[in-house]
Amino acid sequence: MFHKVIYLFTLLFFSSSVMADKALVLARAPQLSPSAISKLWSPFVESISKKTGIDIVLKVYREREDFEADIMDGKVDMYFGNPGYGVVGYLNHGYIPIIRSDRKLLEGILVARAGSSIMSIEDLNKKIIAFPDRNAFAASLYLRSRISSDFNISYDELYAGSHDNTYRSVIIGKAAAGGGVKRTLERESPQLRKQLKIIYTTPGMKSHPLMAHPSISVKNRISIQQAILDLDKDESGKKLLKSIKLQKPVIADYAEDYKSIEDLVKIMYQSMIN
Repeated sequence: MFHKVIYLFTLLFFSSSVMADKALVLARAPQLSPSAISKLWSPFVESISKKTGIDIVLKVYREREDFEADIMDGKVDMYFGNPGYGVVGYLNHGYIPIIRSDRKLLEGILVARAGSSIMSIEDLNKKIIAFPDRNAFAASLYLRSRISSDFNISYDELYAGSHDNTYRSVIIGKAAAGGGVKRTLERESPQLRKQLKIIYTTPGMKSHPLMAHPSISVKNRISIQQAILDLDKDESGKKLLKSIKLQKPVIADYAEDYKSIEDLVKIMYQSMIN
């Protein structure tokens, strides 16, 4: 069995050794750089392919818009993205959430430089706030909606392209504060984290789901679910799950886990809802 990472920059490059029309394509939202996501996710995809006997290829993106287009059009077999994208896929094409992490709730955060005079959101009035992307859910859309509804400030937005770029924009002074999520901040080096402080945390929600297109057979969905659950049974598997922030995997349920945020998602992602 051959495994291949598909990098999406502007064009897709397929190896002749991989029959893409027979493989299941798993897309990962561009939360980090393509190279960082590939490094983290390739071992996981290869492990699940080996355990299930299902050929799965990883697709990563430079631009979030390309990932969103694939979700809107139902072009990928599986994808891993924020809860908002989970709702969009479910409403548009009937994508089914099959696995999520039960380790902790997803929380958006605002960080400022350690030692700066910025102590709260009120201190950001008429300043620049950086975000990974306009449509990043917890780190941007949800965070911006909370700022708008709960705080009487005006600010300029800077879209840095990724979580790691956002944190660095704050450190070098391009922005007074930046949006992210705790899991991506925790992934940064201790040296970088020491230069930042969290000044605000959003209410939590269930974490990112792994979504499966309804065309994937029930047998294959269950096989993939079980393979992921089995990784949590030994230390090497736990380490693999930790690297992609899918610790303590549990079977996801749309009605129980994500239906409660449908109305919020319809407002935030209205251009993506058919």
